[in-house]
Amino acid sequence: MPVHVFVDENKSRGLTLAAAHVPADEVAVNRKALRSLLLPGQERLHFNNETHARRQRIIEVIKGFHLMVDLYRADTDTLAARHLCLQGIVRDIAPTAERLVIERDESILAQDRRLLHEARDRFGCFDTLRWDLLVPKADPLLWVPDAVVWSWVRGGRWRQAVAPFCQLRQV
Repeated sequence: MPVHVFVDENKSRGLTLAAAHVPADEVAVNRKALRSLLLPGQERLHFNNETHARRQRIIEVIKGFHLMVDLYRADTDTLAARHLCLQGIVRDIAPTAERLVIERDESILAQDRRLLHEARDRFGCFDTLRWDLLVPKADPLLWVPDAVVWSWVRGGRWRQAVAPFCQLRQV
């Protein structure tokens, strides 16, 4: 079953990238479920800005999705660490993913584009893996790794809430 992979990062305590694997045939229904959580006037969910109760509700909705989230961790938040994490993501999704969507960071856009181009070639998925660098409001499924990586880094009961569908991966 092909998957779409959505990636966001957290720069607290080093660098952690979350890559949410969503079965291709569930993308549309999961987007709709996430959009239904928006408050009037809200363009996107951003876990850091949500209330405690809203965070719990968002996690409950995400738990209902059939997805797995891979976490890639580096001790430092550097461009080199980011590149290692992104290469690890492309390496690991090359056999099954048809689309990779990463939250866009304007300050390193050119570097991300170059890295993704090279990584697709290196891991043999140049012709099979499409990728996009998007702002979070452009695709609600970018809100999933945002919520999961925030919860993981926060620790405690937040990490426990997402741990059943998360796994740490090597960079």
